[in-house]
Amino acid sequence: MKNITSSFMKTTKLFSLMSIMALTVLTSCVNDDDYSIPNVGDAQEPNISATTTISIVKSMYDSSTDAIVDFDEQGTDLVLEGYVISNDEAGNFYKTLIIQDEPENPVAGIQIDIDDPTLYDLYKPGRKVYVKLNGLGMENQNGVLHIGTINGTSVERIPAVTYTDYIIRSTEVAEIVPKVITPGAYTDANLNLLVQIDDMQLRSEEVGLPYANADDTYTVNRYLKNCGDDSQIIIRNSGFAAFKSQLFPTGRGTVTAVFSKYNSDYQLFIRDTDDVAFDGERCDPLFEEFFETGFTTWTAYNVIGSQVWIPNSYGNPGYCAAMSGFSGGNHENEDWLISPAIDLTGVTEAILNFQTAKNYNGNLLEVYMATNYSGGDPNTDGDWTPLSATLSAGSWSWTDSGDIDVSAAAGGNLYIAFKYTSTTSASSTWEVDNVKVFVP
Repeated sequence: MKNITSSFMKTTKLFSLMSIMALTVLTSCVNDDDYSIPNVGDAQEPNISATTTISIVKSMYDSSTDAIVDFDEQGTDLVLEGYVISNDEAGNFYKTLIIQDEPENPVAGIQIDIDDPTLYDLYKPGRKVYVKLNGLGMENQNGVLHIGTINGTSVERIPAVTYTDYIIRSTEVAEIVPKVITPGAYTDANLNLLVQIDDMQLRSEEVGLPYANADDTYTVNRYLKNCGDDSQIIIRNSGFAAFKSQLFPTGRGTVTAVFSKYNSDYQLFIRDTDDVAFDGERCDPLFEEFFETGFTTWTAYNVIGSQVWIPNSYGNPGYCAAMSGFSGGNHENEDWLISPAIDLTGVTEAILNFQTAKNYNGNLLEVYMATNYSGGDPNTDGDWTPLSATLSAGSWSWTDSGDIDVSAAAGGNLYIAFKYTSTTSASSTWEVDNVKVFVP
């Protein structure tokens, strides 16, 4: 037994020594600086070619019928190519891959719905992909075309276990150059393209707020304003985004985002916070009001009638101030909506601008200014001067007031008032939004 044990120990030591020597030789042949794990997926370009374009595919949708497009009915071997512009790594995109036809100066983009929350592992921005369309379908969902699998009368996400049969990666990774657009190009032609919009800033009443809600997972709409034409657009941030609790930059600058739409509202989706470069000086006016938080600083003074000014969710966009004398019938009303004191002590000129929407028959909305008001009945409190403004003609059409000179209040305080009246025979509905006072 002793000899057997001794022999076994010698054999074991010899084997261990040989193993160490072999490992030493193997590792000495590897240069640490050159060593890397091969990427099998990028070893060679796939043997596949595009047979159609994103533009042609989108043209297959017939808006007059709003029917699902079944690609199997459109032809065989339908393959499109494109470049990935979305990135779900930060959590602001969910189970969505968005591609456009060119890395620079694109013409068309499309959204592909995939049941996988980690698409960035394989499809980072710039990656060229081929999409086999046969076996898939396309549907218009809230104004945006989506590609996925057909399930009855709807299009759903492509299953995680099969989507790589349809989405084929190329070895090419291009630099994506955002398409520079202005607010005048907020159109369907730019849907699902990576765009850049300059001279933008967060709307003033949202300054100091985070990208989304830090305490819940609800998606949040913030509003960006263009300093050139004062237009607004929604920037939509997911409650699951990694950056949701970060404060939105307070300055002015450039935003890069995927251009999208929800029904009639255009909106932007950023990939991460690097897409927001707001480090310039803001372009805020002397005063602006969007009524997103109701009438926290305004005076809603009821003179006659039971109806009063209220916040309404049909603003332009968001909320607005609304007044109607109709409640089960027409009623006599006189109701004023009066701004807080607007400080014009440091200026010699000032312009007022606002928007109105109207429907139904009734009296015109009246607009006034004053330099003195203490919060009482405006019929006896304050010296009110009527102002001439362009008002909505009806049919809920939002109408710009035009620039109204309120320089008479320069050097002191300015108060703006909207006076609504109705009778027992006619009571229109008036809405007011986007009130602004600025130096020309």
